[in-house]
Parts: sequence; C-alpha cells; structure tokens
Amino acid sequence: MNIRRWIGLVPHLIVCVIYIPLHNYGVDLYIDMYGGLTSRGVGIGMTPDLMVQYFVLMNAITFFISSLKLKLVFVAFMLALILFYFLPHYPVRAMAYTLLGGILTVSAIFAGQLIDRHFFSKRTV
Repeated sequence: MNIRRWIGLVPHLIVCVIYIPLHNYGVDLYIDMYGGLTSRGVGIGMTPDLMVQYFVLMNAITFFISSLKLKLVFVAFMLALILFYFLPHYPVRAMAYTLLGGILTVSAIFAGQLIDRHFFSKRTV
C-alpha cells in the first residue's frame, strides 16, 4: 500500500478507538434512563462485544472499498443489519447502535476523502 492509502486509514482507526468510550458512555446513559441492562428480564449477553467487533470489521471492509458510492451502500447495509438484529424488541438499543455506528463510519469515510483531497490532490498554481 502506498502512503496515500495508509493516511486514509487513520480516520478509520480513530473512530474505532473512539467507539469504545462512546459505547461505554451510552451504556451508562442507558442504565441511568432505563435501569440495568437486564431490568426488563432480558439479558443481552455478549451483544456489546459483538457490536464493537462488528463495527471494527465493517470499518476495515469499508476502508478497502475504493468507490464512495459503494462505501455508502455498504454502510447502509451495515446499519440495516443492526436494525434487523435489534428491532422490534430493543428499539432504544437499535437507535443507539445504528446512530453510533453510522455517524462514526460516515465521518471516517468523509474525513478520509477530505484528507485525500486536501493533501494529495494535484494543485495548479
């Protein structure tokens, strides 16, 4: 891989690192608003770990896709799978994981595009 691709990887790595503290903050907020995670009699088991791993995997795959339109279609597919997994039984968790994953992934995509355009576009002086 050339330097241009490696620098484009930086936003995806940053959002993967940011995801974990934001997720933990969201869990604390959820517990404050709705009680414990199992207060409704249903345990979610390893779902938070699964969502973190899924998010990292999808960001890695998104990084290797070159077309912006295809990246956005892939992100929409990722979000649809999250909604399919959580709805209709866990609507709050569905909204939280969809928004958190979607906003961070799309911001990484556009930050990578911005870095590429700003630093590597051919400028005519």
